[in-house]
Amino acid sequence: MAKFELFIYRKADGILEEKGLYHEVKTVLRSIRRVDHKEIQEAFDGKGWLLEYRIFPEASWTWDAYKDGVAVSIELSLIDAAHRDFLRAILGKQRGELDVLVYVTSTYKEPKFYNVKRDIEIFSEILTIPILLVGLT
Repeated sequence: MAKFELFIYRKADGILEEKGLYHEVKTVLRSIRRVDHKEIQEAFDGKGWLLEYRIFPEASWTWDAYKDGVAVSIELSLIDAAHRDFLRAILGKQRGELDVLVYVTSTYKEPKFYNVKRDIEIFSEILTIPILLVGLT
């Protein structure tokens, strides 16, 4: 089983709890055996999350998983992709289509959990979307 740590930003846990999804997300995370994009995505699929959910009609961008205003983005390769995802999440929140972003990354390869956490804190003035940051080990 993979271990995980969490960073809760802008009370993301409370919003997930209100939606009845906080326990479900943690159950999915506990079921993951290795830090692998496909395995993580399939674990969310097993709980009824929509996969490759189209973000906006004017672009082909997708969230890795989506349910009830909660998007999951799994990023296991580039820190710059995290910044792109944050912009997409801000726009989704402004359009009323997104309440929380669950951002899944690794603690030992880019974009490392602590680097993403640092960037969330740096961008806190403009990053208005609640985020549950997950670091898998």
